Amino acid sequence: MPALWRFLIFFLGILAPFPSVDARSKPAGLVDLGYAKHVPTYVNTTASGRKVSVYKNIRFANSPTGNLRFRLPDTRLPKVPGIQDGNVPDSENHCISSAHPGAPFPPYNGTTWGREDCLFLDVYVPDNVKPGDNVPVLHYFVGSAFAFGSKEMFFSPLGLFDVMDDDRKFIFVANNYRLGLPGWTYMPGEDMTANLGMHDCLAAVGWTSEYIRRFGGDPRRVTVLGQSAGAGIIGLLTVLDGGKGKLPFQQASAWASSPDIPPRRNTVERQRRMFQLILDAADCTSLDCLRSLPEQELLRLNHLFINVLPSESGPGLFGPVPGFGPVPDGSFIPDTPQALFQRGDFHKELKSLVLGNVANEGMGLSFDVGMPENFPFLVRQIFTTASKKTITDMQSMYDFAGNPARLAWDWTTDVIFACNAANIANAYQDRARRYIFSAPPAVHGQDLSYIFYADQETTPAEDVQATVVFRKNLLNFLYGCRIDWPHYGRDKKITNVTATEFDTMPLPADLDARCQKVNKMVLDLANGV
Repeated sequence: MPALWRFLIFFLGILAPFPSVDARSKPAGLVDLGYAKHVPTYVNTTASGRKVSVYKNIRFANSPTGNLRFRLPDTRLPKVPGIQDGNVPDSENHCISSAHPGAPFPPYNGTTWGREDCLFLDVYVPDNVKPGDNVPVLHYFVGSAFAFGSKEMFFSPLGLFDVMDDDRKFIFVANNYRLGLPGWTYMPGEDMTANLGMHDCLAAVGWTSEYIRRFGGDPRRVTVLGQSAGAGIIGLLTVLDGGKGKLPFQQASAWASSPDIPPRRNTVERQRRMFQLILDAADCTSLDCLRSLPEQELLRLNHLFINVLPSESGPGLFGPVPGFGPVPDGSFIPDTPQALFQRGDFHKELKSLVLGNVANEGMGLSFDVGMPENFPFLVRQIFTTASKKTITDMQSMYDFAGNPARLAWDWTTDVIFACNAANIANAYQDRARRYIFSAPPAVHGQDLSYIFYADQETTPAEDVQATVVFRKNLLNFLYGCRIDWPHYGRDKKITNVTATEFDTMPLPADLDARCQKVNKMVLDLANGV
């Protein structure tokens, strides 16, 4: 046999097995992100039998520790060898969290857990979705008062996949973000960045825009969804940079349920006091000292400030003085949304929004003891220098006869949730839809059972068919299709979600009047917001 043929046979004999071995050894569902390769952590089966591949704990930013503590998320990700399956205990991927003893979430209330190295997200991909399919993407920001929670607590998106049409699929993404002291500590003039939890969410959505195509998603059709603090972040995104630049979710649509945005405007002095309290508790005299603390000490401080010290921030946040949550910093969030909407400084490129809240949000979330005598205390937790007349005028707008605690509940509902939803809807008018969830008992988070309905044990609802309608509307909104709810418009039409029906009605006149009063209080510098 000629030497050339012997060489070719030998050469081909070496090479021939490799393609088939590669094909056999390539793990199912492998996604190469360039910096890391991921396979599904598991494949879930929904109640209706749909299979969904779940990619857990994909890193979207480097660990915010050491010199990166109190700084913007670092998204310059190094290449990781091997194949990642994301299979780690929850304790290894939750951000540092503290659930206040008064939080209605046993067994978490009063406890602290988590890690600093937590900037991960999860991707849910239904069966048969592959690169090139370009399906729309729903990116979720979780809630829980900017203090606790994670991308896998209190919800599962599998119920949404149950009402998905066979010919209209989607991908779901959820991310962690920094919470409490690590995520929302800020002192003007120090070498640190305000509103880090919000920056983390922006980085996560940026990741989705860059990488979701590799899972089969369309980066041009990313819709953001949020509840409570997550919805508050979405609400603040509408005024990001005073409306300048472009938002990172490219479908330019958002669904915000109970946007938690406590009124904050000029908080520098309160932030200064909080920062000094943190330094003292850490036995530090500088920010560099805080950056050098071990993680366990950060956990201790977070527990101390959220679970032990008196919370002075009012509803919607936890912690002393201003509490831990979003604040205007003069640039990223230039001012309170009420002022920015009034000036027209918001993102007008947003094409479509749904804004909702639950009718009795404040029940279970308010300091409601000794009402109405303690109402001035409740108001001044937010409006620190409000006059007696201002408070009396505000109180006169509430009907709490026979149930004094309702004064606290309704005030909290308005000032933290409902008026934020109304303000955003008023800004966007014909591009906005507005709902109020009033199915009894209509407490904070109850509409999550309709958004993520799975079964009567984990997400109970009086009428299962109503949850189907709710979820179908959400998915139609995601697909860019018409939904059955009216646009808010100048007539301020809303959808009232009862236990079994979806009724179109005008925004209740008393709620509208109270929100106008709240806005005037926020914009009046004499009230010390």
